[in-house]
Amino acid sequence: MSEVYTLKQLYEMQKELDVRIIKEKGLEGVDLLPNTVLALQVEVGELANEWRGFKHWSNDQSPRTKKIHSDRDAYLETNPLLEEYVDCLHFNLSLYRQLNLNISNYLHEDLSGDLTGLTEAFIHAFDWASKIYWATTTKRPSMAEKSLYRLTDVLLTIAKLLGFTRDQIAEAYIAKNKTNHDRQTNGY
Repeated sequence: MSEVYTLKQLYEMQKELDVRIIKEKGLEGVDLLPNTVLALQVEVGELANEWRGFKHWSNDQSPRTKKIHSDRDAYLETNPLLEEYVDCLHFNLSLYRQLNLNISNYLHEDLSGDLTGLTEAFIHAFDWASKIYWATTTKRPSMAEKSLYRLTDVLLTIAKLLGFTRDQIAEAYIAKNKTNHDRQTNGY
């Protein structure tokens, strides 16, 4: 992928998808933040499950980075770990829209030096997502904003720790965004 995509560009794609879903599903005026926080937490769990590094009880702790799909006469290779990461990013970006926060104000802080590893990063992702929810229910917008920024820091740090490049993330994000639009067109 020749163009380097910014979070703002990916956010604009997510915003367009969100607006479409809200309109087509008749969700105008509905508080979707609790569902989005939970969806993000589910995706973080699915990402951790594909990573497998926390499964101390298993001899198979290798990340799931390759899956072969049969599509008519061709075989397609996908990266389930990257796909789950991108699902997390979709919901993370959706939260910016729901909280009316300008993603251009976000300044990334790399947390990889502050974390003991991916297990801790996943736990922090769950924690910061929960804090977003509780801050909104208790009407503390500055805490919700701080929590979303920290969640984004954690997710970007997870990407770094998993070895994903910006191009890989953007390419997978764009492909999944197209899939999500196709799903809406086909009555998902």
